[in-house]
Amino acid sequence: MEYQLIVKNAKYYAADRFWDGDILIADGKITAIMESGGSQGLAAENTIDARGLIVAPGFIDSHVHFREPGSPDRENFFSGSCAAAAGGITTFCEMPNSCPPPNCVANLRRRIDLAEEKSVVDFAMFGAAGYGNTQQFASLLEQGVIAFKTFLQPSPAGREEEFAGLTANGDGELYAMMRAGAVSGGRYFFHCEDADLIAMLERELHEAGEEGYDFHYRSRCDLAEVAVVEKIIRFAEATGCKAGIVHITVPESCRLIKEAKARGVDIAAETCFQYLIYDESAIDRFGPCAKTNPPFRSRQDVEGLWPYLLDGTINMIGSDHAPLTADEKKRGEKQIWKAFSGIAGVEVMLPLMLDQVAKGRISLAQLIRSMSENTARLYGLYPRKGAIAVGSDADLTIIDPEREYTLSSADMYTMARANNRMFDGLRLKGRPVFTVSRGRVVMNEGKVDTAARGHGHFVAAGV
Repeated sequence: MEYQLIVKNAKYYAADRFWDGDILIADGKITAIMESGGSQGLAAENTIDARGLIVAPGFIDSHVHFREPGSPDRENFFSGSCAAAAGGITTFCEMPNSCPPPNCVANLRRRIDLAEEKSVVDFAMFGAAGYGNTQQFASLLEQGVIAFKTFLQPSPAGREEEFAGLTANGDGELYAMMRAGAVSGGRYFFHCEDADLIAMLERELHEAGEEGYDFHYRSRCDLAEVAVVEKIIRFAEATGCKAGIVHITVPESCRLIKEAKARGVDIAAETCFQYLIYDESAIDRFGPCAKTNPPFRSRQDVEGLWPYLLDGTINMIGSDHAPLTADEKKRGEKQIWKAFSGIAGVEVMLPLMLDQVAKGRISLAQLIRSMSENTARLYGLYPRKGAIAVGSDADLTIIDPEREYTLSSADMYTMARANNRMFDGLRLKGRPVFTVSRGRVVMNEGKVDTAARGHGHFVAAGV
């Protein structure tokens, strides 16, 4: 037979260690793994000699917003998936922030069809969960959503359609929603910021005339996150709802989650690469381009997250890729509160985290678990995704751990590249050099195979 792809001389990660071997791929699956040199003489459409490189199970971005339908001027499934492939990501998990959101089966199926038409790599979908659409939870789970996402405030004025089925306003609605969530058996993730506390702090800062770039992180203090995390833990414990916290930024939140897990509460934790690297001085320097929710924290908070990542309290790392137009950022150059919040990170997440590996902050094995295996397991995608094993999808990220290079925003595939000033010119060590999606090389040395448009498939949980 002729194989689709053979990766020779691979040092690959599987079963909690690194091995040497040749990986044989046919029909999008890993069909055999041989000792190094064992594939000599076998025919293949494509061959990669991975000598001197590391072959990891395809990295998964647990948290992206590609904006379609609703805001394709910010990003779309083609541009966003190209950015993912360029950054070594083989599967992205799409959040439900679209217009309309996937709050019912019909809206979900429209999003899936749109993504399958355009995406270069595979994707999974979150469902929208709110007090107003609890009756849809079971049917969305039947369609294969990996989890749900909820915001804890009313729909913003003028954006009611965009947030329909995405909010729980007040403790009563939250409790009822989580009680229904427990019955459904799905996992429900929450954006944990106290909107009332933030609004009060904003008013105080405005009244005091303290309106510099630090307005953003001063009004969104640590307590705004921690108080809501504690509430979600208590409600999850009371209702039996499987819960999760997205983009954690505060060590105290992690402490509460670690204690809850020890008590048997079923709660998952995600942080984002930027919160492990950047502190609040980034917004002082880059202004609107570094404005994101939650905001960057103190250097003490940044350092305090790392022990919880390394001990497994934080299950996974995502990018919270949230692209915006240049105008949506520029409007906050003088008044930071007018800028939209979000950073386009899917393309740079793995490169920056590989640099942390090179700095000795985390081992490559730990990074693979936090950005591939753990995510796949939590979302019901393992071992189809997140593993190098016979029968798994042939999703591979091939890394040169010694490669030193400089990031350039001009070379990025995201439509929001102009906003990525905080990443432009960074000197890094460790680079994804091949991205392989179900046996197809969709990125080679930073260049994405744009002819792979439509190659990406929807990956349903539990299938």
